[in-house]
Amino acid sequence: MNNKWQINKVGLIDFWYYDEEEFDFLDGRMLLRGANGSGKSVTMQSFIPLLLDGNMRPERLDPFGSRARKMENYLLEEGDEREERTGYLYMELKRLESEEYLTLGIGLRARKNKKLESWYFCITDGRRVGRDIFLYKTLENKITCSKGELKNRIGEGGRVMDTQGEYALCVNRLLFGFETQEEYKELLELLIQLRTPKLSKDFKPSVINEILSSSLQTLSEDDLRPMSEAIENMDNLKTNLDTLKESIRGAKQIEKVYDQYNRIVLYDKALMFSDASKKFENCEKDGALFKENLQANREKLREEKLQYEELKREEEVLKEEKISLDKSDAAQLKEQERRLMEELLEKQEEEKNKKRQETEKREREIDTEERIKKEEEKADSIWEEIEEYMEEMESEIEEIPFDEFSFMKGEILNEKEADYNFSSHNQILNDYTQKVEHGREALLEENTHREKYDGYLKELDICREEQNRAEKELSQYENLLEETKAEITEQIYIWEKENQELHFSTETMQNISRKIEAYEMGSDYLEIRNLGKNEFYETERSFSEKSFLMEQALKEKQTFLKEKQKELEEWENQKEPEPEQSDAVRKNRELLKEKGIPFLQFYKTIDFSSGFGDEQMNHLEEALLSMGVLDALIIPKEYRAQVYALDKGVCDRYIFSDVSHVRQNIQEILEVDNGENDILFYQNIANVLSSLGYGNDGEGRGNVWIDTEGNYKLGILEGTVTKEYQAHFIGVRARERFRREKTESLRQICMQLKAEAEGVEAKYRETKERMEILRKEWEAFPGDKDLKVAAKELADREFLLELKNKRLWDQQELVEKERKILDEIRVRVREVCAGCYLPPRLDIFSKAVESLRRYKELLAEFQVAHGNYRSRVQYAKSQRLYLEEIEGDLNDIRYEMNKIVRRIREIEGFLVSVREQLALTDYDEIKERLDFCIERLLKLPQERESCVRRQEAFEKEIEQLEEKIWENGKKQEELKVKKERFGNAFESEYQLGYVEQVSVTEEDIEEKAARICKIFAGSFGNKKQSDFFGNLQEAYHNNRGYLLDYQITMKSLFENMDQENTFFDISIKRIDILAKYRGIPVKFKELINRMSEDEEALSRLLNDRDRELFEDILANTISKKIRGKIQASKRWVEKMNGLMESMQTSSGLKLSLRWRNKRAEKEEQLDTKALVELLQKDVEIMREEEVESLSRHFRSKIEEARKLSGDAGSVQSFHATMREVLDYRKWFEFQLECQKTGEKKKELTDRVFFTFSGGEKAMAMYVPLFSAVVAKYAGARKDAPKLISLDEAFAGVDETNIRDMFRLMVEFDFNFMINSQILWGDYDTVPGLAIYQLIRPENAKFVSVIRYIWNGKAKIMATGKE
Repeated sequence: MNNKWQINKVGLIDFWYYDEEEFDFLDGRMLLRGANGSGKSVTMQSFIPLLLDGNMRPERLDPFGSRARKMENYLLEEGDEREERTGYLYMELKRLESEEYLTLGIGLRARKNKKLESWYFCITDGRRVGRDIFLYKTLENKITCSKGELKNRIGEGGRVMDTQGEYALCVNRLLFGFETQEEYKELLELLIQLRTPKLSKDFKPSVINEILSSSLQTLSEDDLRPMSEAIENMDNLKTNLDTLKESIRGAKQIEKVYDQYNRIVLYDKALMFSDASKKFENCEKDGALFKENLQANREKLREEKLQYEELKREEEVLKEEKISLDKSDAAQLKEQERRLMEELLEKQEEEKNKKRQETEKREREIDTEERIKKEEEKADSIWEEIEEYMEEMESEIEEIPFDEFSFMKGEILNEKEADYNFSSHNQILNDYTQKVEHGREALLEENTHREKYDGYLKELDICREEQNRAEKELSQYENLLEETKAEITEQIYIWEKENQELHFSTETMQNISRKIEAYEMGSDYLEIRNLGKNEFYETERSFSEKSFLMEQALKEKQTFLKEKQKELEEWENQKEPEPEQSDAVRKNRELLKEKGIPFLQFYKTIDFSSGFGDEQMNHLEEALLSMGVLDALIIPKEYRAQVYALDKGVCDRYIFSDVSHVRQNIQEILEVDNGENDILFYQNIANVLSSLGYGNDGEGRGNVWIDTEGNYKLGILEGTVTKEYQAHFIGVRARERFRREKTESLRQICMQLKAEAEGVEAKYRETKERMEILRKEWEAFPGDKDLKVAAKELADREFLLELKNKRLWDQQELVEKERKILDEIRVRVREVCAGCYLPPRLDIFSKAVESLRRYKELLAEFQVAHGNYRSRVQYAKSQRLYLEEIEGDLNDIRYEMNKIVRRIREIEGFLVSVREQLALTDYDEIKERLDFCIERLLKLPQERESCVRRQEAFEKEIEQLEEKIWENGKKQEELKVKKERFGNAFESEYQLGYVEQVSVTEEDIEEKAARICKIFAGSFGNKKQSDFFGNLQEAYHNNRGYLLDYQITMKSLFENMDQENTFFDISIKRIDILAKYRGIPVKFKELINRMSEDEEALSRLLNDRDRELFEDILANTISKKIRGKIQASKRWVEKMNGLMESMQTSSGLKLSLRWRNKRAEKEEQLDTKALVELLQKDVEIMREEEVESLSRHFRSKIEEARKLSGDAGSVQSFHATMREVLDYRKWFEFQLECQKTGEKKKELTDRVFFTFSGGEKAMAMYVPLFSAVVAKYAGARKDAPKLISLDEAFAGVDETNIRDMFRLMVEFDFNFMINSQILWGDYDTVPGLAIYQLIRPENAKFVSVIRYIWNGKAKIMATGKE
């Protein structure tokens, strides 16, 4: 089935100098001819290619490419009196083998001093402009429709579009079906080049070669994408690998110092834990010893308490004895001596105490002097530390604009011992640090959002690619649906045309076309079929009615035939005819017979008299029949009562025998039919006849009579007859004759009825057969299987595109949102950075934050040191005051001692005097006992006191021991906590596993710590942990720039384990380096391992990608596609050569075409021949050197294209570079060859070309250009028309060559619209052509059109518009 579209006609309404004009094509071919200025070029350019894409650029409209005249100039010229004008251009296409039509068009509205308005439309339901739809409002005035009116008229049977791009897409979809809109645009550009009038002096073979090359189909976006994406991915991989190696080198530099730092941190914590363990062990031993001493002292205290009680009892006995002895004078003197002696002893004791106090104060004085000296020395040492802190702090903020340090330093140096307000400095530092941290956070946020934005952009590119693929697939399935719709429409048109019984109206066919055009997923195909249902039902109903009527008629005929046959049989079988009787009459006569009542039928008892005329007989019998007498029953009078008493439901007419006689009666003309000569019978009948009057005389006829004309009277009733009646009942002969006539008549009627019934039956059968054909034709209505599938596929692709569009829109929103966020962040970053007086660089801010953090730590230590310094100085001052107090106390003690010495001397004098008096008394007798008592009483308090002192000593010792035990327990608890804390710190540090060289098998943590101390003892020289930390900071900052992608940070670890005011110099807190690997936080060691793994994987992947690119993608995928393109191009060249070889020119010139291989431009590149040979091989059978050669060739081409792109400053994408590298058209060059009769074939160079005649040049020009057009149309659907237009076609070409040019256009199956001043196109190589002579005399503002038809044999003037 050839269902190609073919251009059928074009039309203009109210455009240029046309009011309304249509140009019909003949077999898709038309020629416009006329003189210059007649309007043939304007007319042609108004349709092709204008109506194919709606592009109204002036250079597109004008065949010469001029921009001078715009489209609005064709509606309103300069000086035009009209304010506005609306016009239409349209093109109608028709399927070759059906009545399916498609109309494309443009509406234009020009208004003075305003921009041209345009709209575009298509009519897809088969309606035709000028027949079914009109582009003007009324037929009388023919005012063109507005855009809105056109939209209402087209309705659902087409589409009205606002934009040229939308229209171009629609035309491509409906008519051509190119895979991409770019291919369609390339075709239109080629058609514009082909349209160029005459031969330009710039045209030459080299230009033709360029046009031919560009006409070849290039690799599609989908073909190129895997290759370009693979190479771009390889470049990205290479860049990523280089960056990764730099990052690994930087990480290794940090790792080297980090390992040293980790070892000393582990060693310090192991040492710290070992010291804590030893102290805890010693403390436990001291506690045990204290408890043992406490138990011994408690036992001694108990013994001393018993001794004290014994001394108390002894003292009480001696006191009683002494009281009795004291009553004598000697005893009193003795008492005085005792008191003096006690005072003396007391004063001597006081002297001793004062001396002891003096000694203690002196010792304190010496100690205080030593402490003052030490505190001053320590204060000096602390000040040196303060100076070192200030130097280190100054170094930390050297590159940071923090001037507060200078102010603080100046104030402290000026007043060393003054109390400096550090809170203010800390507040300023915190504020500035917060600003810097905010700046770093902002820069980090900017960096994060920039990476996020870049990621979104990449994702947006992916979304765009996916959307492009989805759009391309949608376009393909739109074309498929359009093709399917066209096929089904075509099938329906052909189905309707081939139907015998079922035919649809034009309107119905248009509605079906419209409905098919509007068909989509979810549509009910039954609705399309039901559009013809009414007409089917109407036709079926018509057939049914006919069938029913015929059936009824047949039944009636058959029934009537049976009745007539039965009647005939009855007439053939009965003896005599009888008048027609009702059922009641027949029933009555049967009843009379049953009851035995005799009766005679009147007409059977009589006969006409001889000589009575036929007319009179007819009148008489008709009168008797009308009166009811003819078939009345003659009954004897005696049966009257019985007759009247008969049952209901029966009736009859009776003549009883007792009738009255009249003078003028009917016996004159009627005789009694008495064949048996029965006298009684005769008398009875004659009696009856005598009662009926007859004649024209009124007298003597009585009240019942009949005249000669058949008029009659029956009592008060009078009547007339028709006078058309024929007598056939009265008389035996008459009745026999009537029976024979009736039988013959019925026989003829039966024969006629039978023939009629057979005819009706034949028509009935025919109608039934036509109804069956109708139903079969209805059931054969083309199905929707392919349409459903195509619509579903399109709906799926539309849904997919909708998803892709939504994803694209969402991604665009994300990108835009992220861009706005990034812009806001950048503004904020500039503001924050400006407030910090630092350049907006993340590395600078990170370094500043680290320096400020270190500065803050140093400031805290500096603040503590300064506080310690002030404390030491203040303490030294307080000790000097204390020293002065001690010196004052010494003076007081010495003064008190002098007073005590003088009193001792006085008491000693008093004591000598008392003893002298005692010597003169009888004291000797009682003296011994009294002395004993006194002496003992004097000793007992001392002994008791000694006992108390010993108790106190033991109690104090016990108390001290208990306090020591308590303090030792507390100390032990503290040491235990510290041991556990330092143990946990050591274990936590060890579990980090940062020191890989340590291999300790001991399970006990103390043994493990001791082992580590032994391993690293002496390994660090004089360096401290802070020294290694400084080295780590330096390495970190120097190499951090290489690791920005991993967001490495230095953070404090085990900070929660540190306690404030600890007396240990070593902090548990340590620095830990963290990073992020693909967004996941990792340790620095793990980062290095993963980076190394990534490096290995990337290297391996790069090699795999390289091999995949040049083996799989290039050697398998791309090469197959290129090979297919090259082979198709070669076949195309062969076909072209065949066509050109068959052409005969007047000069004998023959043209041929070579598609020649190009030679390599560089040593590492391949010649086209070698390249194509390699591409034609499968990679599995290629040798290693061939794969390498192919790889080397394309690498060289890629590098060359990149270099050229870079040198030219081009910003073309890498995809465009790959398109250029893999453009197989550049591997070949077209070479035109020519050969004249008797000459050898040679290359058609520009020099040779310019030696040709005009006709030869034309041949050399048009043959390649026609070939290029055919190549472009090869990308369209199979049903697409091959439209071309030529301005001043074949000017300068001789007749023979022109004939061949037309033959070539016909063989190429071109639908062409050409113009010429002189050509008629009436060549035998053209089977049919519509020719229009355009006449525009003296630049008149109208164009006259004369129509001709060339039918392949003769040119005929058309008599009217077809």
